Amino acid sequence: MNGRKVEASVEPGAYAALRRPWKTGDKIQLEIAMPVRLLESHPLVEETRNHLAVARGPVVYCLEAADLPEGTNVSDICLPRSVELAPEWQADLLGGIAILKGQAVRRRFRDWRDKLYDEAANTGEEPLDIVLTPHYSWRNRGEGDMSVWLPAY
Repeated sequence: MNGRKVEASVEPGAYAALRRPWKTGDKIQLEIAMPVRLLESHPLVEETRNHLAVARGPVVYCLEAADLPEGTNVSDICLPRSVELAPEWQADLLGGIAILKGQAVRRRFRDWRDKLYDEAANTGEEPLDIVLTPHYSWRNRGEGDMSVWLPAY
């Protein structure tokens, strides 16, 4: 409070009380541990089976086409289960948001025009630095694809 650390007893389901005489201009800054978590859905949810979502605290993140290199689609990106995502505050992005930076895998796909099925083949993959943004901020930088659920690698 007002730039000084204040200890307050915190219990689940209860309020933390700061009792003191208040003055105009007093400021409270709340710091909460918000570790990055990888989420998966129940295996019977076919659309997200073997996919991962990313959350930090209560905020769900997404991968946007705006943050990918030219010629790379959101659907090309796989998220390693061992991914390390680091939060970074971007004051100049959308009025200030926390993004997540890390390394994913970009898969290379063959040309699927005029094909519905083909023999399975490994067409290559490479590491790719990625940026994830809060899902609530999607489409604030123009039109483009987005995904919350990324294939697990």
